[in-house]
Amino acid sequence: MKSNLDKGVRAEWPWRFTLLESSTCAAVVALLVGVMVTRTQLSLTMHPVLSWAAGKGESDALTESQRTVRVVNGGGGRSVVRSVLYRIEVNQVQPSARNVPADWISWHEAVDVLNGIGLTWNQDYFLQHIGSGASLPMATDARNGMEVLALGPDAAGRLSRLDVRIQVVDVLGDVYERDLQCVRPAPAAGR
Repeated sequence: MKSNLDKGVRAEWPWRFTLLESSTCAAVVALLVGVMVTRTQLSLTMHPVLSWAAGKGESDALTESQRTVRVVNGGGGRSVVRSVLYRIEVNQVQPSARNVPADWISWHEAVDVLNGIGLTWNQDYFLQHIGSGASLPMATDARNGMEVLALGPDAAGRLSRLDVRIQVVDVLGDVYERDLQCVRPAPAAGR
């Protein structure tokens, strides 16, 4: 716009003030675009991929596990745990089923709920305490991962739903979340 002004007017205040020349501005824009593209490429390369597997047996904690859940990071970068939450539903035949919170709860609350329905730690169930700052192991097969949960026969019979929500942070500070649907209700007959 200043180029439309007379040369004498351009030399007077405020028209003589210039923040950036057009060539400098173009160089700054090119630099910022380059930084954004580089960060995107690095993010895709270092993206953690949370994978999990569940099956009968193969628990390190319970000898008679009916359901063992393991989690791994199958991606290219590290994954540091930010938070782990649990959601539990108890079969309605349990007298203490109405005392179970419906929302996501902490590890301590989950242990209290499981103990409150008559289950015993390291006998009926095992629930790994994964704290903030823990690192999930990198592996290509989830069966070689960290054991998150193991349920014995009594626990498997008393629970209708158990979910684990894991949030992790990668090297760039991006947050990723995965819900593990560890226990689900049996499908109704005829469906």
